[in-house]
Amino acid sequence: MITQDIFSDENAYVKRSNQVSATTGAWLNEKISEILTHRGLEHPFLNQYAKLGLPESKSRLLYLETLHYFKHLPFYVCAISTLTRDENILRAICFNARDELGENRSHADLYLDFLFKKGISPDVVSAYQCLPSTKALNDGICALYSTPPLQKALGALFADETMSAAMVAKYNAGLIKEGLNEADRRFWTLHMEVEVGHSNAIFNIIQPHLQTPEELNDFSEGIDQYMHLMEMFWNGVDTFINKIRN
Repeated sequence: MITQDIFSDENAYVKRSNQVSATTGAWLNEKISEILTHRGLEHPFLNQYAKLGLPESKSRLLYLETLHYFKHLPFYVCAISTLTRDENILRAICFNARDELGENRSHADLYLDFLFKKGISPDVVSAYQCLPSTKALNDGICALYSTPPLQKALGALFADETMSAAMVAKYNAGLIKEGLNEADRRFWTLHMEVEVGHSNAIFNIIQPHLQTPEELNDFSEGIDQYMHLMEMFWNGVDTFINKIRN
């Protein structure tokens, strides 16, 4: 389970900087609490999945939808660099995107391996058309990361990375219920660690850009819009999958 304390742990993949003021740190921690308790993460469908898993036919649909949610995210993240000339932000963005791309194989490639192990053929993956709500999530994230103001884009990214750490833990719990062994769940256990570090990478560089009420509001708005998109994504998945008989 991903809790507030994990982000400040000294053993985190990326540790928090002691250069962030107590005031900014406390404000960002409040935002983390809001993200971790938002219905976009604490969604009834996702929580139920974590507790019970799904029959294989429904599980395959869940993971096909999930592929369409995140497969292009590194490209979108890099778009934030066009909104600033702050090298610290560029460095954090490149770090996060570089992790997702890997040395030779991206996390999207590793995810495809996971789908193939679940018995989903490459032809099915290529032909699958995602839900309108999933496309809206994808398009919405792309717009958030490429449209000024910078603070709004970074708020969305902070929500993305923070939320993802807890979300993948719930996916992992559901896969345990479905009987997958640790090796087959490696994609998910890896991200439970990595996404905390990615959230902290944004935490460490955002303070200079949160100096006015307007900047704080823009950052909060980015969080809110991202989490709303996630809630709509889960609403769509919930309705779709629960219409299908086992």
